[in-house]
Amino acid sequence: MEESAPAPDERVDPKARPRMSLPARLLNVFAVPGEVFGDLKTAPPAISNWLVPAIFGAVIGVISVFIILSQPAIQKQFQERQTKLIEEGPGAGKMTAQERNFAEKLTGPAVLKAVAAAGAVIGSFVSVLWWGFLLWFLARRLLKVQVPFQKTLEVAGLAMMINVLGGIVATLLIVHLGGVGATPSLALMVKDFDTTRKGHLFAAAANVFSFWVVGVRSIGLAKLAEVSYLRAAWVVVTFWVLEQFFFVITGLGQLAM
Repeated sequence: MEESAPAPDERVDPKARPRMSLPARLLNVFAVPGEVFGDLKTAPPAISNWLVPAIFGAVIGVISVFIILSQPAIQKQFQERQTKLIEEGPGAGKMTAQERNFAEKLTGPAVLKAVAAAGAVIGSFVSVLWWGFLLWFLARRLLKVQVPFQKTLEVAGLAMMINVLGGIVATLLIVHLGGVGATPSLALMVKDFDTTRKGHLFAAAANVFSFWVVGVRSIGLAKLAEVSYLRAAWVVVTFWVLEQFFFVITGLGQLAM
């Protein structure tokens, strides 16, 4: 009687599995971020994992700026706000007509577009680098796990794709509804949204895509540090809340609007 052949070992070395391509990672991070970051953990470092999403974020940011600031209703809102700031600012009553005209030119649509576009580009790269550092810091200091900075940077970069989608959705809402507060956040419920009011900025911070990207970053940190999702999430969420609170209280939250 012939003996049956032993069953093959079904365990597969993770390093021997086919790797996700960059396009697959950029798309799958929306649906199956756990698989993306699980693959990322054992894959060789790749600059493209964070550089490409940062470039996407910059490009979408610039396009959004030009589309939004080209809308007559939005231009009117910005002009009214800038006029109010000039009239109520320090030394407003002492300004000459020439100084007033110069100040109005500096806050005109062309200058606003240039400044906002530059801010979108810088902000996209700074966001990826900042969260890459922050995830690395949280892993080492709070989770007590040594993870490479390159990997946390890649997690931050791939998670940036959520913000890219959020930017597209926000642009469509703002153009359709004709208000700078028309974002997928609690600001949609605010009448006469004003970026100078802290309560309105807190409402804008409660954004669906912000919650989504925080959740995806938490998944990435959990995979890299090999800890539970809840353990990683509480540190990421805590620092995100502190970050948003700081931006609103200091007035920096207006820069994101």
